[in-house]
Amino acid sequence: MTAGLLSRFEKVLYFFVYIVYIVIGLYKIYVLRDRIVSSSQSQYNFVKGWSLLQRSNNEVRLRDASNDELENFGDFIVVFWPFYLLHAIVSSVSRWRWPHLQRHGYIAVSSLALTLKLHWSSQLMFVALLLSYFLTAQRRSKRFTWLLSAIWLGIINVAKNNQWWLDQVGYAEYVMLIVTLSWSVLRGCSYSLSRRRQPDDIVDYLSYAMYFPCLTYGPFISYERFKRVTAVPAQSSAQQWKRFLVALLRVGFWWLLMQCALHYLYIHYLARDVRVVAMMDSVFWQHAAGYFMGQFFFLYYVVTYGLGIAFAEHDGIAAPQRPRCIGRIHFYSDMWKYFDEGLYEFLFQHIYAELCGRDASIGAKFGATALTFGFVFIWHGCYTYVLIWSILNFLCLAAEKCFRAFIAMPAYQRWSLEHFGEGGAQRVYALLATQLFIPAAFSNVYFIGGQEIGDVLMRGAYLSGVGNYVALCFCSYCFFQCSEMLLSGTSNRRLKQSDRL
Repeated sequence: MTAGLLSRFEKVLYFFVYIVYIVIGLYKIYVLRDRIVSSSQSQYNFVKGWSLLQRSNNEVRLRDASNDELENFGDFIVVFWPFYLLHAIVSSVSRWRWPHLQRHGYIAVSSLALTLKLHWSSQLMFVALLLSYFLTAQRRSKRFTWLLSAIWLGIINVAKNNQWWLDQVGYAEYVMLIVTLSWSVLRGCSYSLSRRRQPDDIVDYLSYAMYFPCLTYGPFISYERFKRVTAVPAQSSAQQWKRFLVALLRVGFWWLLMQCALHYLYIHYLARDVRVVAMMDSVFWQHAAGYFMGQFFFLYYVVTYGLGIAFAEHDGIAAPQRPRCIGRIHFYSDMWKYFDEGLYEFLFQHIYAELCGRDASIGAKFGATALTFGFVFIWHGCYTYVLIWSILNFLCLAAEKCFRAFIAMPAYQRWSLEHFGEGGAQRVYALLATQLFIPAAFSNVYFIGGQEIGDVLMRGAYLSGVGNYVALCFCSYCFFQCSEMLLSGTSNRRLKQSDRL
């Protein structure tokens, strides 16, 4: 289907509804700020903001510091920024003078950072993981690789609840190592499973597994991508540095924008205190809280993934694409494909595609999807809210597969064209797809904000009366059509570019 079949007036109407809803929803969240701050029970979630943004009465604004992941990332950068700089210097100098030592430089920088900044117990655990995957890779066995991964996921989950270790290393290092080990399990799997086809030495493995810019905050880069290094001609090195600096400035801009916004929009706190969400004018406007939780979640990964991608591209590594804005995603399968491309490639290549082929039965495909999300649940941590999110993910994707199979049926296509015409068929298609879009969008709230806020917004969507649901469907329908138009425009531009080539 294509939204190009719609009239100009209709397209303008959809974008008008989209923009108006976002603006009003943003204002509704903004006006909650003073009510949140005035509550004595909420003070511990806020910190002193930038003096530049002080109020007219010289009172400094408070900043929402409720998001642990964002705060931990800021603390991580404060401690480890010199090693990002050192990595850029070592990588550039070695590529210019001693290309054969570039990967040794990756290992040296990462080793220095971890040796100087981590407790001996954290170092021991990280080295044990690296060594275990390298030794397992020598057997070239999928079974042993996945068995080792199950063992390490178990160890990580035990470490999360080990009070002695937490007391030894402190909360910041505790979080850093848990996240690093989780990514390292995927990297170890990718190396071990890929090595069955292409044997490499320990330098190749360690330079991949210890690549510092993506070590802790991602994104995940498969071993196949890491090996596809693009040589940079000497005459284009200045242009490459320009692109690198622009990418870093882009990351810095989005981080500053997000930090500035958190002085005015306490969106992260809404996820922690559902009583505040209940203060909004109506259930209908509570849906806006879920939307902006998703957008701030997206911005967090634009910053963290963007930093790793900038360094990887500068080093000539075939990094995955940056996350796609959730405002341009209207099918949940696209959320998995384009929000975290690296993780999607791992799940598809090493789990889903191994369990079923293109011509497999629908039952086999559903079974492979269920097992894939089972791994997602365990890898993210065995929490109730992650389980709910994983189950909803599976159900939404299964429903989407059924929907796509239904609209692809010749009988349905003939019926829709005969009764509604091309433009009407597009509207029916969008109206039906909207019923998949709504639960898929709200399912993300469970992962972003937790079970309590997820339950509140899901109940608000489906148990708050027919009028509320009709209004929600209309706005979601407009969002869907806008996303279709944006996607169609992007596809057309790519076709024109390919024609010129």
